[in-house]
Amino acid sequence: MILPMATFANEAMVRALLESLDRECSSYCVLGGYEDLPGAARSDIDFMVGRQDFERLPQILSSLARKTKFRLVRNLEHEITACCYALAQSQPGQVLFLHPDACSDYRRANRTWLRPEAVLARRRRHRNGFWIPAATDAFLYYFIKRIEKLSVEEQHAQQLSRLFSEDRQGCTKALMRRLTPVSVELVVQAANSENWQPVTEVSLELRKELLSRAPADSLKTKYAELKRIMKRAIQPTGLCVAVIGPDTSSKSTVVEQYLSEIAPACTKTACFHLRPCLFGDPTKQKIDAGPRGHQPRGILASTGKLLFLWSDYLLGYYLRIYPLKARSTLVVFDGYYYDLLIDPFRFRFEKPRWLARLISALIPLPDLILIPNAPDDAHQDKRHGVTVGDFASQAKVNRLLVDSAGLRKKAVLIDAARSLEAVADECADQTLAYLERRTAKRLHLSRKPR
Repeated sequence: MILPMATFANEAMVRALLESLDRECSSYCVLGGYEDLPGAARSDIDFMVGRQDFERLPQILSSLARKTKFRLVRNLEHEITACCYALAQSQPGQVLFLHPDACSDYRRANRTWLRPEAVLARRRRHRNGFWIPAATDAFLYYFIKRIEKLSVEEQHAQQLSRLFSEDRQGCTKALMRRLTPVSVELVVQAANSENWQPVTEVSLELRKELLSRAPADSLKTKYAELKRIMKRAIQPTGLCVAVIGPDTSSKSTVVEQYLSEIAPACTKTACFHLRPCLFGDPTKQKIDAGPRGHQPRGILASTGKLLFLWSDYLLGYYLRIYPLKARSTLVVFDGYYYDLLIDPFRFRFEKPRWLARLISALIPLPDLILIPNAPDDAHQDKRHGVTVGDFASQAKVNRLLVDSAGLRKKAVLIDAARSLEAVADECADQTLAYLERRTAKRLHLSRKPR
């Protein structure tokens, strides 16, 4: 996962992480991508620790976060022996992220390739003061990773050749234990010539060969893997956020800025306008400019519209939104059903109000609802026909909505009488605060987050 440059934590934070691992763990080593460290980490920091230290990492990283004024906002178990964490710090106009990706046994494709006892026993000091694996282990780790992903691009080829050149004999012996002699010769020639094109062309065959020669998982390991998958489904690491309020150009700008700041908190992002749009393509959903000049629909048409929205939100959440969350996706709604309660005239809705309120209690809730609240004309948008009076009345409805029993723990009012950048920053900060609380609860951390 390559992150935008503006989101990288600085060198001081990377150093703090490495020093914390050196101090708190019996041993560790950075598995790959360490050439530029401890400069700003341009992707995840992959490292290996012993099994006991792996179990203690939540407490170690939580303590590090408090000392550095970061927040521990995510733990993503992508293997039974590997977990990617996210630490974040809000700053004006951006959020800094650090992604430590830890493992004990190195596993991919349901196979164990490297074990910490052997790797950590052979580790060596990098010239910049932190621990890295022996050249053979570093080569084998990177080679298996690239072949399993079926991707050996130019930058990968250069790295593989460099690692191989550090210990040609050791790397060749390691390959001979995992590949046939013909395949070993092909890889060795590629490494020596720095031409990995022949390897790329047969990467699928090499992947099958590696898997066939690796020890199969035991029943105990398979059961642990099943539990991990079930846990990911029950406790998705993704997040669903709804930003509600009048559809104005300023709100769209806030959502765009907010998304750019908070996106690295999850693996992927997905944006929806107003509803899941199960019965259509969400990418083709156009933002309505606000049909305030039109007459409200009649009772029958309004009832039909409400039932349509209810079915879309209910089915769309479980068939489209929840699977995205399970795949660690940040789902952002620009608007949600509650906009109808805040501003019914924009939806040409007048009654039955009781049915609209009933349906609001029957649809799945987002994890977090952000409500930019402008009690004056600070963000008046004349193109959409929104008046100062509209903002004043909507501000009252916003407060009632936040105080309602169903949304009290999920909805947050954001002071919108500020610059758009400041509003987006607070939206991001509130999201990080929610993720910090959720992560602390899931990891059973004793101390409450900020």
